Parts: sequence; structure tokens; C-alpha cells
Amino acid sequence: MTGATASGKTKISINLAKKINAEIICADSRIVYKNLDIVSAKPTLEEQNGIVHHLIDILEPINEFSAGDFVSLAKEKIKEIQLRNKNVIICGGTWFYIKSLLDENALPECQINPELREELSKISNNELWEKLNKLDSIRASMIHPNNKDKVIRSIEICLALGQPISSYKRPKNRCYNAKWYMPNWDREILYERINFRVDEMIKMGLYEEWQRNKELYPDSKIIRNTIGYSEFFEFEDVDFAIDKIKQYTRNFAKRQLTYFRSNSEIKLINSENDILEDLNV
Repeated sequence: MTGATASGKTKISINLAKKINAEIICADSRIVYKNLDIVSAKPTLEEQNGIVHHLIDILEPINEFSAGDFVSLAKEKIKEIQLRNKNVIICGGTWFYIKSLLDENALPECQINPELREELSKISNNELWEKLNKLDSIRASMIHPNNKDKVIRSIEICLALGQPISSYKRPKNRCYNAKWYMPNWDREILYERINFRVDEMIKMGLYEEWQRNKELYPDSKIIRNTIGYSEFFEFEDVDFAIDKIKQYTRNFAKRQLTYFRSNSEIKLINSENDILEDLNV
């Protein structure tokens, strides 16, 4: 189960898990971190409704977490869940995590280039992002310009491969017999849902959560590169920062939708009942 932010995939996955005796593995680059609760829209214990969720709150936000890390941990969890004779639902908006898990060898192996990294680290965030955009516009569209480490790594891989990461031909060697689903929303309605969600996050204490975490983790790149936090660092006017959170989240959702809707494997659904019907359950 994947989809754009604020599309309701978490709720649908929980409802589905209840009906097919499943546990959920979260495929989200921020839910893995402790204390990033409101900003990541992390499901509360009440919202989890008794369904076991995996890969939530497993790291402090000072540690990098890669697609490779996700694949290793998710494979372990899948084995554990299957040994309990339960079904597995992968749920999250970080599509590259899911893609990497489902396609063996989906991650191109490229050695770290220390000299290149040192050279790139001297360039401003926006210039770096533009450099990546010229090398691979699709990959660049999925990364916030402030996420300097990820931008540098993407440039490094593009140069090592001699081609865009997005056009890298991965071996067709599926690890699991899986099906992709995505909640179906008109784009304008989704944008309204995003605006509403941000307003609700503010009411829940998003700004206060950011203040706590920037004090707890003053050197954390994760904190500075997370939509919903980075805007408070960038803009002193809180109301303006909130408007920017909405704008940047809508922009991110637009990029997500562009990718998801280009993936012919993904089936659009309106509720868990559409999935049950597709699975003949």
C-alpha cells in the first residue's frame, strides 16, 4: 500500500489488516525515527487499533537510514510475520523503499567516492540540487534540496553509473509475489486534505515538537531536512512557515503522484473493500 502523503493509506491498511489477519511494515523514511511523531503523521497506539506495526521508533534522528537498511530489516520482519502464519502489508509513501524490497538487486552498488563528496560538499544546497536535476530530473524531484547528503549520494551514483539512477535497468527478479495499491484521490481534493492535515498538526503541537527536537538533536541533519521542520528553520515568521509547509507538502505529493501514476503495477482503490475484491477474499 503506497500513495501520496495525506491520502489515507495508513487507515486503509489498518482496516485491511483487521480483515486479512496481517501485520504492517511501515515504509517511511521518517516514521522510523523516535520523537518525530506529529511531523511524520505517525499512527498512535489508538489509531493502530491493535494491529502490530513494524519499523516504527527504531532509531534516534541522528542516524541515517537508507533503502538498503529498510530492505534488510523488512526482510527479517517478513520472515517473522510469516512464521506466525500472518499476512504482510507494506505501507508507506517512500516508494523507493518498497521498490527496493520487492525487486532483488534494485539498488545499484556504487562505491563511495571521498574526493567527489568533499568537492560537492562545498557547493550550496540549491546549486547541488540543480546539478542533480541536470543528471537525473526524476530522482531530483523526489529529494528536498536541503537534504544535502542524499543529493550528494544521488550525484555520486549517477556519475558512477554513467546514467540517471531513474533509468537504471534493474534485473527483473521479484523477491515476493506482491500487489501494489494506492488510494485514489482527485489532486485538488488531495491538496485540500494536505492543508487540513497541516492545520491539525499545528493544533497537535507541531511547532512545539520541532522546538523540542532541535534542542534534543542540535546536530541532526534529519531534523533539518524534514518537511514540517525545515520551514521553521528557514523562516522566522511562524505563520509564513506554516504556509510553506503546506506548499512544500503539496509539491512533494505532486511528485509522488507523478511517479505512482506512471507505475502500471499500482491499482487505484477507494477503500480496503476494493483490495479484498481484487484479492477475491
